[in-house]
Amino acid sequence: MKKLLVLACLFAAATSSALADDFIYGDNADNGAPYVFQIDKTTGAVTNTYTGLSGFNGRGVVVVGTTMYYTSATTNAVYSYNLTTKTDNGPLFTVAGSRALSTIAYDGTNFWVGDYSGTNHAYLYSPTGTLLKTVSLADCTGYCDGLEYFVMNGKGYLLSNEADGSVDNYDLYDTNGNLIQADYINAAAHSGGTTGIAFDGTDFFTSNIFQGSLNEWTEGGTFVKTISLTGATSSNPFLIEDLSADYSQVLGPPPAVPEPSTFALFGTGLLGLAGIVRRKLSV
Repeated sequence: MKKLLVLACLFAAATSSALADDFIYGDNADNGAPYVFQIDKTTGAVTNTYTGLSGFNGRGVVVVGTTMYYTSATTNAVYSYNLTTKTDNGPLFTVAGSRALSTIAYDGTNFWVGDYSGTNHAYLYSPTGTLLKTVSLADCTGYCDGLEYFVMNGKGYLLSNEADGSVDNYDLYDTNGNLIQADYINAAAHSGGTTGIAFDGTDFFTSNIFQGSLNEWTEGGTFVKTISLTGATSSNPFLIEDLSADYSQVLGPPPAVPEPSTFALFGTGLLGLAGIVRRKLSV
């Protein structure tokens, strides 16, 4: 009986770890104080609006658990914000040599930060503000406003769009800035201007900044659907520059999801142990 309970607990833990976070976060550019939407990625409804942020003209956003990190188009600072208390914590660090920052991403330890000063640079920074690496993204023409880090087949990659909302495609790079595949996501046929990008561990989401919608793509870059957004207000309209899933859900600490064959073994084990229990009770 104890073995049955242990297997049941393991099965419950495995299935719960397979549940992806329900939300996507979007930082908005409205030529004013930044604000960030929490969006139900299934329905497209805004479920929270985070205001009182620092800077001017929002750009990048990264969410890790209950902490949000963000940038704006007018400063070289990466800021942090407590999502639980809705409290702005001010600058976390600044990026030397840049007068403004674009989108940001997170690799589980450090931040990838896009330049918004006209270069095609992306910087890898520690949370304490140490510059670890600078890479140049060859197909970025400057002011690129979509950047994401994701893991595929056990290896980390960067996805970057090619310009400031007018060139819609996203290119695949390794973390040294080498171009792996141009137009990995070919978004031009499905958007009138695409900016931010997020990966939820299964699919990518890109922001159609002028259309109040998101596009969803498979990990391999195949278009899935368009998600219409609802819940904006006249004071906080949809002008989403960057997107983020909760990286604590995407990159850890939850354990890897078992393969379908593992679930089958769980089920077989549970059924077998249930039969043993029934036989023992009938004796």
